[in-house]
Amino acid sequence: MAEKAQSFDGAEKAKTFANFFEVGEPMWAKMYDLAKKSCASPTKILDLGAGPGEPSCYFAAKFPEVPVTCTDLAPPMVELAKKRVAAKGLTNVECMVVDMEDQSGIPDASVDLVISQMAYQFCPDKPKALAETFRVMKPGGVLVANVWNSMDLMPLAGGLMKSVTGPTDPPPPNPNGPLGLADVALFDSLLTDAGFKTCSDHNYSESVKFKLGPIDDDQSFKMAMLPLWDKFTEMETSGTHPTAWTTALAAFPEVAKPFADADGIVYVTGNYRVAVVKKPE
Repeated sequence: MAEKAQSFDGAEKAKTFANFFEVGEPMWAKMYDLAKKSCASPTKILDLGAGPGEPSCYFAAKFPEVPVTCTDLAPPMVELAKKRVAAKGLTNVECMVVDMEDQSGIPDASVDLVISQMAYQFCPDKPKALAETFRVMKPGGVLVANVWNSMDLMPLAGGLMKSVTGPTDPPPPNPNGPLGLADVALFDSLLTDAGFKTCSDHNYSESVKFKLGPIDDDQSFKMAMLPLWDKFTEMETSGTHPTAWTTALAAFPEVAKPFADADGIVYVTGNYRVAVVKKPE
């Protein structure tokens, strides 16, 4: 492993997330299968929290005559999405910077299919994000959104945190982290309070396996650090742990051993579920 990774800035985080995100295609395909059962002929699609452009591009290719609005809160992600759209030769996708809690750039009752991959759990004000989603949807419109039930990336990241801070009491669960909506009852309650009604395929669940890469590779380390990226940057900037990144990098081969196969390839598994709900007509 290199003594020091090349970069840990925001642009590198977006690039790393894009690489990790590519393994999610089976989830995009499942979202499409579930969406077309409840909204077979959408006239306008909105993707919230699309990161580097998915499942926007997948849906745009499946519905080439339907305009798709691809959105994310982070400008670097939107730029990656634009490049992905161009590389795929799609002409029906518009990419925009949009906060899920303030979708004011989207007109009322203008969208009949909203898709969202692993995004609602990161919203600090989840009721507001869902209220905004409800507002922009047409009566009878469908929301298809997936969230994590569990994810191996979290205990792997936890081991890397311990390599820097030492053994400490585990922090309380982050309500706005990757597992922020792992509680089925919580998300269902939020959806009901926002006014949504469940469809027949609501809370479909399955597992997906992610290949991070060789245990001695910087990119595998960066993928494992995605849940901690901003926290480690803050620790270095504040001086709390000025060598946080390099310390974790050195510890990665040992911490990642339980997640590696006999060839030294690191894998993590996640179990996700899909909310499929409708705005009443």
